Amino acid sequence: MPMPAAVPALDERLQAELYLAQWHLDRGAVHEAYRLFVQAAQSRHPTALNMLGRAYEQGWGVVRDVVLARSLFEAAADGGEGWAFYNLADLYLLGDGVTRDKAQAYIYYVEAARRGVSKAFNMLGLLHEEGYGAVAASYDYACHYFEAGSACGDEAARANLARMKQQAPRHIM
Repeated sequence: MPMPAAVPALDERLQAELYLAQWHLDRGAVHEAYRLFVQAAQSRHPTALNMLGRAYEQGWGVVRDVVLARSLFEAAADGGEGWAFYNLADLYLLGDGVTRDKAQAYIYYVEAARRGVSKAFNMLGLLHEEGYGAVAASYDYACHYFEAGSACGDEAARANLARMKQQAPRHIM
């Protein structure tokens, strides 16, 4: 996969449109949120494409369509959107609309983390805790990723790090 460019800045109009769509979504007005996500995605901006993908993935104001969601996530990832990589990783981790593939999920979570999505560190830690594909489980790698997520402010990573340290075999501590 070629390295996507950095995400271009959102202009004020698009930023306001996405903020308003999220506001509607947060208050349960999913149809209005969907309408605004569609309108914003006409710009082809990676962030707007990703959010429209989320609407299709989750069925926010529209019939759920994970195939279309994946296509939108891929377009957003091509534009460098970190959350699109995270969303693609989730699809592969769960096998939602794609063949379940933890190794592919791992690759996407790494790229999401590289692009500033702190939640991706927690997911990388969980994959290392369990092992994935040909990669064996690793307490040390799991803790490393949970520590990185904690440092970035991710509460789930912080909780998982505490759990791992509490469960650690005595000779590791």
